[in-house]
Amino acid sequence: QALESLRGTGRNSQGLCYFPKGKEYFTYLIASETGSSKSAEKIKSMIETQIDSDFLQLVSPTKAIVQEIDSSSPLQTIQTLSDGIKKAFPDSMPVNLELKFVPKALEMHLSPAFYFIPAIDNMSDNVIYINQGYEMDDLDLFTTLAHESYPGHLYQTTYFAATDPDPIRHILSFKGYVEGWATYAEMCSYSIAPMDQKSASYEQKNNSLILGLHAMADLGIHYEGWSLEEFIQFFSTYGIQDRDSLNEIYNYILGNPTNYLSYYL
Repeated sequence: QALESLRGTGRNSQGLCYFPKGKEYFTYLIASETGSSKSAEKIKSMIETQIDSDFLQLVSPTKAIVQEIDSSSPLQTIQTLSDGIKKAFPDSMPVNLELKFVPKALEMHLSPAFYFIPAIDNMSDNVIYINQGYEMDDLDLFTTLAHESYPGHLYQTTYFAATDPDPIRHILSFKGYVEGWATYAEMCSYSIAPMDQKSASYEQKNNSLILGLHAMADLGIHYEGWSLEEFIQFFSTYGIQDRDSLNEIYNYILGNPTNYLSYYL
């Protein structure tokens, strides 16, 4: 009944900045979700610099031919990642890892994959879910599993737990650290993917560029007030013109302010 009483009262179908004091709220949200005290203008400048760098490397004439890699066994892929990071990352605690698949009824509502944070008194038993509702090529699966396992969330969580931190630190949440680290881990994983490094570097820049465009759109929609048409025009500048997909992305960012910024910044 309460929800019915609100039907029709929503008047804003655009970003947070169109609400009263929405722009101020969004700046507080950036600080809360990313952990950064930088201004929106400074963040925008940083993102533009990184986008330009990635884009220039992608369009250079030395572009590599992308190779497919074999990620047919997710558990074997995770083992490859665990072994591959040992030269660059400290050892973490040994764990039991179970791989599960998202139930069909939930596939359309959940991420391509996610790490299930273990119980505070049983950090050794870990679970990663894969959503088979998403079509991922071998490289996408490899880097997604890096984000969720090694050196991403699983490594991040169990390594931290092994330092015997004060228990209260387990219940504090810092999304910019958690997802920022996992994004960094994902970008690192290209260097240990079983493919030639020129191709891997090209793919990493492409991934970084796409994430950067989403982060810029996060600011554009909620801080600068981009309309759907302005959003589509921004992506078309980079050759992305599928209107149905862009509509979907626009609505996602509209409903999840600062989400991409917390991963990217």
